[in-house]
Amino acid sequence: LDCLCVYVQTKHTDPLQECTKSTLSVCRTSNREGPAMPQLILTSDGLTSQPLRDAFDKMLAPLNPSKASMWYIPTALLHDGGSMAHCKGMSQRVASTHGIGRVEILDPEHCQGKDLEAAVQKLEPIAVVYAELGNTYALRHHLRASGGDELVKSLVASGAIFVGASAGSIVAGRTIQMAFWKGWDDETADGTIKVDWRDPENAAGLDLCGGRSMFPHANGRFGDPRWQEAQAQKHGHTDHEVIKLADGEGFVIDGDQAYKL
Repeated sequence: LDCLCVYVQTKHTDPLQECTKSTLSVCRTSNREGPAMPQLILTSDGLTSQPLRDAFDKMLAPLNPSKASMWYIPTALLHDGGSMAHCKGMSQRVASTHGIGRVEILDPEHCQGKDLEAAVQKLEPIAVVYAELGNTYALRHHLRASGGDELVKSLVASGAIFVGASAGSIVAGRTIQMAFWKGWDDETADGTIKVDWRDPENAAGLDLCGGRSMFPHANGRFGDPRWQEAQAQKHGHTDHEVIKLADGEGFVIDGDQAYKL
């Protein structure tokens, strides 16, 4: 495939508002000037609690979501047994629940470089970038190889909200080596990639979280502080803050505020 781009129609049919402020644009209804403050919701398993959904709605309100769009990144899920039909259903639920006018599934494994940039531009104005759960390594590799990582950073810097679920949250952090702690993910994505993830440069995340890393699914023994400290020591992750998230929890970054829900 040269470019995998799936449009998902939502019940909100208002035409997209035009915006010409920047190459990758986010339109706000507020009059605030200057660089946008970062807005992220990093979750263990998606927007599964009411406090997380409420925080998302609060962030969305100034972005006029019914006239904006969401870029849904399915790569991790597609490398973890998920189907495109599954991705469509999950993205549709997020959009319809939160009143987002349009959602498009763009997979950076199959849509890369200038094709990906053009596809993202067609989504303007973009209110949300949603990175789905699944295989962390596949998501990081294909974002880097496609140039999608720089597009995501540009959108967040312009005011788009980044929502991560599990792998999506890990990739947003300082290092994706958090996936080493449990060892659930196939580092080769079923033999489709070959990367030395022990190289800190290869394992660098998008670093959207103020120098923090994210550890999702901190349930049961994975939630034991003694086990967590042993993993941090084992993998050399004692040099920065690691946010541990149980299922149902999230870490919210809203401008200069950062807190766990």
